[in-house]
Amino acid sequence: MKIQKKQKTKRFYKKSIWPSIILFLVFLSSCVGMVLTFMFTFQGYLIDTKIADIHEDARNLGRMVDQHTKEQNETIFEAAAFIQVYLEEDRDICITDENDQVLKYYGKTVPDFGRAENVQLMDPYQLIPDLNLAGGERQILLSFPQLLGRSIEALKKSSYEDNRWMEEPLFHTYCWVEVPMQMQGYRMYYRASLTIVQKNIFFMNVAILVQMLFLGVPTILLFVNVLSSIAMQKRMVNLLYQDPVTGGNNWCHFLEQSRKILRRFGNANHTYAVVNLHMLRFQDFCACNGSKEGDELLKKIDGYLKVNMDRGETFARFSKADFGLLLRCRSVEQCEKRLKKLLVELTGVKRDQMISFSAGIYLLHPAANRKERRRRQIDLDQVYHFASAARSSMRGREGEYIKLFDQQILQEQLWRRKVEERMEAALAAGEFRLYLQPKFHPVTEKIVGAEALVRWISPEDGMIPPNRFIPIFEENGFITRLDDYMISEVAKLQSEWKIHGQKQVPVSVNVSRVNFVKEDLAEHICRLVDGYGAAHAGIELELTESAFFGNKELLQKILKELKMCGFSISMDDFGAGYSSLNSLKDLPIDVLKLDMDFFRGDGSKERGEIVVKETIRLAKSLHMKIVAEGIEKKEQVEFLAEQGCDMIQGYYFAKPLPVSEFNERAERDG
Repeated sequence: MKIQKKQKTKRFYKKSIWPSIILFLVFLSSCVGMVLTFMFTFQGYLIDTKIADIHEDARNLGRMVDQHTKEQNETIFEAAAFIQVYLEEDRDICITDENDQVLKYYGKTVPDFGRAENVQLMDPYQLIPDLNLAGGERQILLSFPQLLGRSIEALKKSSYEDNRWMEEPLFHTYCWVEVPMQMQGYRMYYRASLTIVQKNIFFMNVAILVQMLFLGVPTILLFVNVLSSIAMQKRMVNLLYQDPVTGGNNWCHFLEQSRKILRRFGNANHTYAVVNLHMLRFQDFCACNGSKEGDELLKKIDGYLKVNMDRGETFARFSKADFGLLLRCRSVEQCEKRLKKLLVELTGVKRDQMISFSAGIYLLHPAANRKERRRRQIDLDQVYHFASAARSSMRGREGEYIKLFDQQILQEQLWRRKVEERMEAALAAGEFRLYLQPKFHPVTEKIVGAEALVRWISPEDGMIPPNRFIPIFEENGFITRLDDYMISEVAKLQSEWKIHGQKQVPVSVNVSRVNFVKEDLAEHICRLVDGYGAAHAGIELELTESAFFGNKELLQKILKELKMCGFSISMDDFGAGYSSLNSLKDLPIDVLKLDMDFFRGDGSKERGEIVVKETIRLAKSLHMKIVAEGIEKKEQVEFLAEQGCDMIQGYYFAKPLPVSEFNERAERDG
């Protein structure tokens, strides 16, 4: 699920609004192009139609000249005079020789053909502008804005009830047109008028407006869609990058921004520190002040960090009271100094209460070669967890608040991952073996009991000591599976002793505190033991001292049920921590196991012996048995025997033994 979420997030990062914008611009350009194409096509068609009409008039006039000269047997000059007088419209007519020298003209305008550049060839006839007209009438074609402006002005001056405005000229010009005729040696031209009336442009404007409306609606809709997409993406980015508790940047923003910072070419030579900043005992703060007050505190921390970030640095909340920081550092010492100042100042964020912080650091050194200058291969999630591992390694160490990640921590992390990857398969393959450490009577020095211990014998790593895997199992919860396995193995062993007629002694087996949150624990243990037909009285269940600091009422209930089922209960490592005497008063404990730390340490032997002596006396008064563990010296055995200790275990007598060796020694002791 986490991988899928990261992939979806990356796809969202790559998604851009630019394709929609480009699509809108392309569509808008297409619409403008269509309107302009229609406008110029219509205008060209209109002018071509007018010119075609002029040419048609020229052809008709030429036929009239030819017919008149043949039928009336007149000269071209007489025919031209007749046409100029008797046509419905008076026309200026000009007759020239083949070199365009004017021979005769009829009308008011005299053409000047002396300037050859003013003659425009209109295939198949010539269309010659009139140079004697005013400058404004020389232009044959007007631009669309000019035509539209004149049309609108004509509309304003005309009445809508009077349709004659449609026929009013909007634009006209004059030109000399050659008349085609069969008479050799002469050329005839007539002065034609090219006129564009209001209705020509009106229909064109109407068509363009309809086209613009037709194309404008989807254009506006597409534009609105682009704007809404931009706004939606902005809101989605804010939601994606905003932390719901602090209102600041969240972890997605931190990862994205950190990648951008680290990949900048100019930052390749800078050292950066990825920091895991953790507020200590945040859960206790929330329990005392409420979750709402806890959220307010996180907001204040977020605000403080925001003010103290330099350019090219970033931060975000990771989870609960953990923040990730990317800081630029000149050296390890400068980074630690800055963090120390930061931790001190953060303690004053909540003025009425003292809060404390710790930090783990992972350094990103400058790139070693040009290939790595862009730092594209850095896994920021993994780097942050390395910094978190460095901080976690300080757990239980007083006075330490800043820890730099090193190779030892890395090896521990790799070992932890290896253990967690192999633990299920190891349990199924029987790699966890039952070892027994004998318990001896201090006087007879014979075996009177045993403690079940687990050893992990791996085909790859050999025998793995318990301190290398038990703490990991306690953190990840696998310890409950291992407890069930050990209880089953002890029950199986007790059953085998009974079947084979071997010496049977009580065997104690540890039950982790994690199990004591199960209300049906007693019933569960009974099922495990009864599955092998073992006697409950032969199994002693050991509890560590830490189990007594949980739900005391539930613990009392479970222990009473176990006692009713016939199991013995022992308290392991009594005296190793800060044992509560109330536990001895309230809980049905049968056996106390004394830790030999009482005898260790300079100048503490006499005080330790006094404590051991009084503890044994107290246990006897409460009808409890005493087991002293970790005994390594003869004088310790003699002292405990004098005090009436019931059992002793330790390297003085025997180390933990495989089951086969324990059976052999038990048989020798009789």
